[in-house]
Amino acid sequence: MRLKHIKLVGFKSFVDPTKVPFPHQMTCVVGPNGCGKSNVIDAVRWVLGESSAKNLRGDAMTDVIFNGSNARKPVSQASVELVFDNTSGRIQGEYANYAEISVKRLVTRDGRSDYFLNGSKCRRRDITDLFLGTGLGPRSYAIIEQGMISRLIESKPQELRVFLEEAAGISKYKERRRETENRMQHTRDNLDRLNDVRDELGSQLDKLQRQAAAARRYKDLKAQERKYKAELQALRWLAQEQQAESIRAKIREQETELERWLAEQRGSERGTTELREQAEESKQKLDAVQQQYYQLGNDVTRTEHQLQTQRQQLQQREQRRAQLQAELSQLQQTLADDQLQREELEATVIELQPQHEAAEQTVAAASERFEQDESAWLKWQDDYQQHLDALQRRREQQQQLQLQQQRLEHQQQRLSDELTRAKTAIDELQREQQQLDSSDLQTQIAKLTEHAELQQQRVLQAQSQQQQLHAELEQLFVERDEQKSTQQQLLGRQSSLEHLLKAAQAQDWPAAVQQWLQQHNIKPLGQVRDLLQADTDWQLAVEQVIAPWLDAWVVEKLPAQWPQQLGARLITLSTRNVAATSLASKVTGPLARWALLQGITCVDNADSATPNDAWITAQGQWLHRGGFQVANFTAADSQLAQQQELADVLASQQQAEQRLATIEQQRQQLQQQLEEVQHQHSQTQDNLREVQAQLASRQEKLKWQQQQAQALGLKQQQLSEQCEQWQQEQETLALTQQEVEQQLLQLSEQQPTGDDDSWQAKRSELQLARQQSRDALTTAQQQLQQLTMQLQQAQTQLQHHQTLISRVAQQQQQLHEQLQQLNEPDVEGQEQLELLAMQLEELLQTREQVDEERRTWANTLSEQEAKIREISQGAQGVHGQVEKVRAQLQSSQMELAALQERTRNVLAVLQEMNQPLKPVLEQLPETADEKAWQTELERLQNAIQRLGAINLAAIEEAETLAERKQYLDQQNDDLSAALETLETAIRKIDKETRHRFRTTYDAVNSGLQELFPKVFGGGSAYLELTDDDLLETGVSIMARPPGKKNSTIHLLSGGEKALTALSLVFAIFRLNPAPFCLLDEVDAPLDDANVGRFCRLVEEMSASVQFIYISHNKVAMEMASHLAGVTMQEAGVSRLVAVDIDEAVALTEAS
Repeated sequence: MRLKHIKLVGFKSFVDPTKVPFPHQMTCVVGPNGCGKSNVIDAVRWVLGESSAKNLRGDAMTDVIFNGSNARKPVSQASVELVFDNTSGRIQGEYANYAEISVKRLVTRDGRSDYFLNGSKCRRRDITDLFLGTGLGPRSYAIIEQGMISRLIESKPQELRVFLEEAAGISKYKERRRETENRMQHTRDNLDRLNDVRDELGSQLDKLQRQAAAARRYKDLKAQERKYKAELQALRWLAQEQQAESIRAKIREQETELERWLAEQRGSERGTTELREQAEESKQKLDAVQQQYYQLGNDVTRTEHQLQTQRQQLQQREQRRAQLQAELSQLQQTLADDQLQREELEATVIELQPQHEAAEQTVAAASERFEQDESAWLKWQDDYQQHLDALQRRREQQQQLQLQQQRLEHQQQRLSDELTRAKTAIDELQREQQQLDSSDLQTQIAKLTEHAELQQQRVLQAQSQQQQLHAELEQLFVERDEQKSTQQQLLGRQSSLEHLLKAAQAQDWPAAVQQWLQQHNIKPLGQVRDLLQADTDWQLAVEQVIAPWLDAWVVEKLPAQWPQQLGARLITLSTRNVAATSLASKVTGPLARWALLQGITCVDNADSATPNDAWITAQGQWLHRGGFQVANFTAADSQLAQQQELADVLASQQQAEQRLATIEQQRQQLQQQLEEVQHQHSQTQDNLREVQAQLASRQEKLKWQQQQAQALGLKQQQLSEQCEQWQQEQETLALTQQEVEQQLLQLSEQQPTGDDDSWQAKRSELQLARQQSRDALTTAQQQLQQLTMQLQQAQTQLQHHQTLISRVAQQQQQLHEQLQQLNEPDVEGQEQLELLAMQLEELLQTREQVDEERRTWANTLSEQEAKIREISQGAQGVHGQVEKVRAQLQSSQMELAALQERTRNVLAVLQEMNQPLKPVLEQLPETADEKAWQTELERLQNAIQRLGAINLAAIEEAETLAERKQYLDQQNDDLSAALETLETAIRKIDKETRHRFRTTYDAVNSGLQELFPKVFGGGSAYLELTDDDLLETGVSIMARPPGKKNSTIHLLSGGEKALTALSLVFAIFRLNPAPFCLLDEVDAPLDDANVGRFCRLVEEMSASVQFIYISHNKVAMEMASHLAGVTMQEAGVSRLVAVDIDEAVALTEAS
């Protein structure tokens, strides 16, 4: 997987769309300070999900949007897109088959931030999950910015652990563990709520079962009540039907009388109807005439308005004709003035043209003279410059020869000094070689190596013991969790059994009963349920017999009299021997002498029973004098079984508590052993590090001596060869000095030709002639320019007046045409005016005729309406009689309707009771009486009322609640199993996390110990855990460069810290190389030698990791396969340019 390119739009200083390609494994971004190079690193961190504006060098997330410059306005949004090459399939999951993956982030001014994956909108978490385990992230070890080197080295142990977790790929396991813990907490919460609900349902179920029994009794009484109610309604229906028949006969008589009066009323109404029709016809004619009258009025008004408008148009025509005559007179005067001015301008143009031609000839002659003088002046300048150049060349040759002579003398002296120093150094090197002796160091190294191997074996042995003790502790923790889980289940079962038994037990005796027993010296031995102990196989049979007596109290003797109002039950024990076949033989304790049990024989089945004897089987089949009875509960539901189970649960709880105590004791012992082994391991590690430090120091010293001896020999050889070379250079310099002295002698003998005064005299003569010709030319050009301007001005004015004359002539022609049109008489307008006057006169006459017809029809309508009123007054008497008979009929009908309504109510009641009338009448006894039935109904209602409040839904609710409780019990089991599964998953994740972290830690530590001496040329560095718990331990780093014994890493210099941090990062990269590594001026604190080491290390790792780094160092630039230059030619705006190495160095030096 490799980063192909970055696309930036509006991000910080990259306001224009910019594409930064990364075609090779090593790309160096160069440019002067402040040009925006680090913004490329910020862009990558931002796209990968950075949510802190501070880490992006801002105060708010919108600070990444370009905020404008002196020449540009701010933009509204910023976006960055990373394009990855995934041909290697490094990205797993659903994007593994994509050869190219695009990750984009966009932010707007309103604070909205969106992420896109291959062009599809996604969440920030999707981006984070995509790169989990690859080493990439907003704050991963793959991105090292300015200042991060010191923060990495000086970070807290927990912060340093994060880098190792990312390298180990633990981040996805931590995410899974966090999600699993959340699910476990939710499961525990659900389990607690479920247990609360189950307890509540248990109490509700007991209450509902009692309510269900009352509801069944209520249903029986209600059935009888419905029967009597139906029969009572049937009796009422019979009585109402008889009364309704008599009312119907009365209604028929009233209807006959009403029909007679209505016939008389209809005769009067027919006469009135004919008159009303005639009046309606007159009214319609009157309306039509009035409509015609109003329309004529509107026509008169419209014609008067048209007549007035026509008169106004004729008046306006006369006014326009007078106005045109005035404008025409004014135009004629203007045309005469313009023609006079045109004639004057034509004369002026004719006068100026000869003067202008003469001035042009004068300018041409002056220009030719000036060109001749100018050419002579330029030729003199060229000749004089050649003369000066020859003089300058001779002076420069002489100076160069003198400088060369001085340089040769200085080199001769330097070579003499170097030869003297070299001979002295050779003598010194020979003495140093004689002093170097490594035999003692080799003996010490052999002893320290043997000691280090012994300490290493002890460390491995201690680690083995630690792992064994950790495994034993882990096993104890698992067993402890199992015991606690078992104990919780036992506590839940205990609570359930106690609740069931408590609900089944009766209340304590009232104080009156206790007082009465005490007064009669009767002391109870206990309740039957507490004293009874039966064989397991016969518990169901025993409880079947004594179920009503479980709450009874056992006494030595029964009292002679027992007050009925006390309500308690007592039993006494028999003195007879217990028969071997009786049910009492299955009981132990004092209740074995209970006569109730002694009179029942135990049999295997009904076939083996003796006739005429009371017997019972172990399955609860019981034959007694009252009949045959079978147990309606199972052995598991019996109170005796529940009491036995409660005792077993209490015993199991005691065993679990004892086992937990034993486990805790074993854990403390193992913990103590582990602490002792850890202490020994720590001491052994300290001893091993001390021995390794001594061994490394001796080996470093031996290596230094060997290198020093080799270097001394090489240096001696180099000095000898250098001496021979310097002697040859001395001979060469002597010959060169002789040649230089000869050349200086020759130059001193040569003299320059020509006199400078003659050159200056010629110069003055040419300058004077050139100035005179230039002045003459300037004067002629000014005169010509003045005449040209006068001529152009006169021609422009002449053209302007000609245009004015043409325009005025056109206007004059237009006015003549308009005036001619207005002078013609408007015959059509006069005719229209006369026509409108005639139309108005005709409309006025027609309106007068229509008004006369309107008055005639209004009088006719008034006469017809008067006749209608006269006939209506005669019909009022008949109408009164009709209304009287109708009121009587309506009263009878209302009485019948009321009776029918009561009958319908009776039928509705029967229908509501689902009791059809016909079957009720058929089953109704002949002697049935409404009063007797009402009395019986009241008795039933009183019985129902004495039952009190009844929950009719209790039966169904009890069944539903029982099913729900069974379902919740199953859910409880499922949740408990799920919780166990999640706990197993947590343990598995922890185990995998410990293994991965330990493996990664060891590998990175080994890589650091290997890279650090390679980077520093010696010394040592290592990682150390701050705690034994691999899930929570931090990681600290210690480094000692060659020759130093610092106590902490904070004592190192900035360059040493930088190299140490790079060693750690590259050790992580060796283990889990991220797709690419971004370095932002990490070589800044390094000197040239360390920069070289850094470059070699980066070049070595670039075979497997893509490097993108920012640098100002020429060595680092030369190492890169591709250079990307960033400039800010426009203030505040960064741009990308292609550069070579020389341009890159110039860019950095310019900063």
